Amino acid sequence: MGVGSQEELVSANTSKEYGAASNQGDDIGTPLLKVLSTIGVGRAQYIYWAIISSATFVDFADMVVIAAIVPILKCEWDLDVIWETLISTCGFFFNTLTGAVLCKLPDKYGRKMVISVALFCQFLAVAASAVAQNKMQFLVLRSLTGITAGLTFPTAIVFSTEIVQNSHREVGPLIIQLVVASSEFCIAVAAFLILNLMGWRWFVFLVSCPLLVCFTLLIWVVPESPRFLVVSGHAEKAVKVVRDMASLNRVQLPDDMSLTVHRNKNLGSITDAFKPEYRKETVLMSIMFFCNLLIIFGAVVFIPLALYSGFCGGSAAPPQNQCVEVKQNSLLQLAAACLGSLLAALAGYTLATKIGRSISMKVFSTGSVITILFFFKCFSELTTTTLFFLLKFFQYSHHINMFFIIPEFYPTTFRNTALGVINSCGKLGGIFGAGLVYLFYYQSAYLVIWMFLTAGCVTCVCSWVWNTETEDSAIRDVEEEEFKM
Repeated sequence: MGVGSQEELVSANTSKEYGAASNQGDDIGTPLLKVLSTIGVGRAQYIYWAIISSATFVDFADMVVIAAIVPILKCEWDLDVIWETLISTCGFFFNTLTGAVLCKLPDKYGRKMVISVALFCQFLAVAASAVAQNKMQFLVLRSLTGITAGLTFPTAIVFSTEIVQNSHREVGPLIIQLVVASSEFCIAVAAFLILNLMGWRWFVFLVSCPLLVCFTLLIWVVPESPRFLVVSGHAEKAVKVVRDMASLNRVQLPDDMSLTVHRNKNLGSITDAFKPEYRKETVLMSIMFFCNLLIIFGAVVFIPLALYSGFCGGSAAPPQNQCVEVKQNSLLQLAAACLGSLLAALAGYTLATKIGRSISMKVFSTGSVITILFFFKCFSELTTTTLFFLLKFFQYSHHINMFFIIPEFYPTTFRNTALGVINSCGKLGGIFGAGLVYLFYYQSAYLVIWMFLTAGCVTCVCSWVWNTETEDSAIRDVEEEEFKM
């Protein structure tokens, strides 16, 4: 019997619609998964997915905001390389710390509660940073932003998979990745339209507004995860949630449906992710997350530097660390490069469903390494922008595949905890990526490219070592054991 074998039992009338109930001691019930299958996919899921995914709008895009305005802050506050690095990485540092230390909170107190509190605090921190009067105030507020953001993204991924039947579990993470990818592009376009026209303060404040809108919708519209409610022993609340979902989807559930559950008092232990049956995959995922976000966030910092200062291959003379003008053409090229993430979300999903998650990771990681090799040559601005586009496309497509795998591989009892641990390793890679780009670039752009190449090769090796396929039959095996009675 699996890790979550006695945690999720939904008892209902033993009608033909649900099938005969099974006995397990005093518990008589039907798996929650079967109830969700009966409810199907409809208005409820699409409304909840839209709101949950919007909670992640500023997560990855926040790096685009910082990368776009740091050259302006450099001139306004006379930032040196150390301060550029601190401002760019402080959010990642506290994001990582939060993900590692507080990742158990959603498994203990609920997905909705944690995301709601984190979103409101994140809105306050981002909005306040728009009126920061000096670099120290800005640094503190960016740190607070990182603390709150460390809880929203991984919790939203898990939340989105727990409101739907098994066959559509990848849809939630896909929508979130589309929102994250489109947010990078939208923020880059906003920078092109607003940054030089209205100034960086209005730009940062406007970025914070979607957080407040999402917080309001989340509080009033989205219920708690029914899977979390069942596992944590809140039977009556879980019944109300699935009934509300069924009503939105216009599906009739038995009138006498009730819940009988065993409360699991050991939810969300970090050590669970490193049990023998999960250890190899957890370690590989952590390494790939680290390397992926090192490249993804490092590239977001590298793109404006390269476009603002001029870039001509790794062997060119080191650029000067000086105040530079943020040109509209450079902001447009930044938006074009960020478009690669948006297309990657679609490509990653399509290939993952056609040939499987494992093979897709191998394809995308190999494509990323090949793309990085071309950066060693000197090209025109257009070709360089195209290479940045391809780098973000391949790397982000690979990253999306892993977000399909994690909810399919880990049981409900510690799914959010496992993702929090793995995502924290990724954000740690983001710290190194963003920080080292500033330190390396003014020595030689050659060093930045070698850093990307090393991380890309490690990701590629891990992808080829990975041999666990969670799509189709494998995910059903996990579910059958997880909900076995």
